[in-house]
Amino acid sequence: MASVSEYRVPSPQYRVRPASVLRLSLYAVICALFLSACTGDFDQRVEEAKKVNPGGGSTGTLPNPSGDVFIRGVASVGGVVRNAAVTLRPVGSDGVVNWNDTDILGAGITFSNGIYQVTLYDEDYRGAILVEVRSRTGFTSECGNPATAISQKFHAMGAGHFLYSVVPVFDGYSVVEVDVSPLTTVAVMRGLAFDGSIAGVTGGVGAGMFGLMCQQVAEFFGLDRIRGVVPRDFAKSGGFGTESLYAYVLAGLSQLAKDLGVANIWDFWLGMAQDAGDDGELNGSIGLVPNTGVSMPDLGQANLLGNALLVNYLDPANSERVISTDSGDINPGDSLDQLITTLDSVRDIDTAVRSYDLTLRIPTAYTIAPGDDAQTRMITLKQLGSSTEFHPFGDSAGPSFVEYLWVSSAPGMVDVQPWGRIEVAPATPNGDYTLSLTIRPAIGQTYVTGTVSNHTVIVKVR
Repeated sequence: MASVSEYRVPSPQYRVRPASVLRLSLYAVICALFLSACTGDFDQRVEEAKKVNPGGGSTGTLPNPSGDVFIRGVASVGGVVRNAAVTLRPVGSDGVVNWNDTDILGAGITFSNGIYQVTLYDEDYRGAILVEVRSRTGFTSECGNPATAISQKFHAMGAGHFLYSVVPVFDGYSVVEVDVSPLTTVAVMRGLAFDGSIAGVTGGVGAGMFGLMCQQVAEFFGLDRIRGVVPRDFAKSGGFGTESLYAYVLAGLSQLAKDLGVANIWDFWLGMAQDAGDDGELNGSIGLVPNTGVSMPDLGQANLLGNALLVNYLDPANSERVISTDSGDINPGDSLDQLITTLDSVRDIDTAVRSYDLTLRIPTAYTIAPGDDAQTRMITLKQLGSSTEFHPFGDSAGPSFVEYLWVSSAPGMVDVQPWGRIEVAPATPNGDYTLSLTIRPAIGQTYVTGTVSNHTVIVKVR
């Protein structure tokens, strides 16, 4: 067994395999592994992490249960998403999703309460996973809609509708709390929209990109987080969840769609996804809500979304609302009042800046045979308060706004390719080689800040 600090390349079939003691997703790593300040010296902060059960309070993994490894979460739009198809798609180290249906990692359905649990076909897979929710062929897939909970509680999901979320890093353990919503979908689509024009960053799906996008989308909608949390079921449609403010945002969006004349809420969720996917912003640039003649609104404009939530959805006379809270229950300065104030203000998703304060390094040394290669996993993280919860903002194995700059002691023999893949040339003599690594926010971008740090990785050619 490889040590915590060393990575030994296994058989060519599965070269990207961390040490078995590290076979946790990013979030279990957060709860139980080794975090480092960006100083070049790496400590083992396990004492505090031991106080938190694996997966506790964070999107995380469980200790391997008896039976198959699985991915589990909830699909919700502020109402349950039931009887929908769930597909797990592999993601390359460059952040590109493999859309080939013959290569999927797992498939299942959402149950009547929105929960899905999908067994992985290939437990040796390592990396990010796209979670895709679509309608089931030959079945009725549908969601509860808070804005029409009396007249039309459920809206049918069509063939072109979808929701996305991401498992940022799968490392061999069952992963829970991979929750899917229209806002996680926007985060994925925004990441896919980057075309290299911002600091040369090309978008995709990966730990760093998805972590930052989730935080930017959350801030745009006045929320603390959208990843690893489930909104309350404001449609009383058989789902569950505990996040009320999240549910109010989704209810406000549902109400706005209804006010605009969108008959099927799925068309509005699709419109938000497409709007984020064309230029990364929710600015109405796609023109029309898909499948309708309704103009797609700029969701960052003043007095739009907050007004739909406060004046229309929370109107005491709104007979479609099935929750008891109305506008008369809001107290000045309380959390709902602050949310509405935020949603009524002019907002630009591009102004949401985040800073990383930790670097997770796995490992410090690699053993690689001549002609072989290995994938690095260096992740910059933001600690959330004093907890063992973190958001990833950069990843050496995928697209992000953090740069990983490598210098080899033996160019041409030991080199690092884009996305952090170490390659050893076939004729390289046995011996120890040094890679110097500098981690820093990408020059020219404005989304991520953090301390520049320097590290050394030893490549043992054997």
